[in-house]
Amino acid sequence: MDKLFDSHAHYFDSKFNDLEGGADALLSSAEFQELIGGVVNVGTTYESSLLCIEQAKKYDFMYAAVGIHPEDAQTKCKLTPNEEIARIKALVCDENRRKENKIVAIGEIGFDYYWQPVDKELQREYFEKQMALAAEFGLPVIIHDREAHGDTFELLCRFPSVRGVLHSCSMSSEMIKEVVKRGWFVSFSGTVTFKNASRVREACAAVPLDRILIETDAPYLAPVPHRGKMNNSMYMQNTALAVADVFSLSYDEIVRKTSENARELFGL
Repeated sequence: MDKLFDSHAHYFDSKFNDLEGGADALLSSAEFQELIGGVVNVGTTYESSLLCIEQAKKYDFMYAAVGIHPEDAQTKCKLTPNEEIARIKALVCDENRRKENKIVAIGEIGFDYYWQPVDKELQREYFEKQMALAAEFGLPVIIHDREAHGDTFELLCRFPSVRGVLHSCSMSSEMIKEVVKRGWFVSFSGTVTFKNASRVREACAAVPLDRILIETDAPYLAPVPHRGKMNNSMYMQNTALAVADVFSLSYDEIVRKTSENARELFGL
């Protein structure tokens, strides 16, 4: 039986310190490794990107993405944008070093207009510079888009050579169809299981089966019936069941297809 592939998690997050033994106890457990065949551990700052690499080296099933999240660009970055991006570039510019560090993507990057105050100019600078890195080194990207669908779509169109995934997607089904036409993948988190998420399920239905991924965004966005708890990749079984229901397919079929898609996107 195929194992689940979690295309987006943050196992460096300090929330996992509340678990006995921390994230390592969870990731090394027999139950976890029996269910989970792959995890992309996604950075949000240069510092957390280094933690992603460190964790990924410990586990055969884990890979790292490095990048600067739009909210963190505003609140956590201490250096100038050029200096911060130069540090990310140093992690990805050498192919042998990328392989050694198990780096498979640049992310999490994008726009976040939810948290106030919003510095759109600063977010755009980080987003554009990291998309340019992806174009230069032929890497996929992991996109964060919160209440910024139009600006996100416009910027993606400006980098036609770059491909990647819209994580925990909340775009409309109409916009998703346009994104998919341009070669992008779309990922769904535990939100697809929420009772009030009919629009998310409509959007999910608009994604071709060869472009769909699933994720946790752990430790956040736990699916029903675990909503409100600290999320982890094992809970993704519920997300897979919800997506299977959208497509009227079996759980095993969705697990197999989303795992195949993730491995194709990240070159595994």
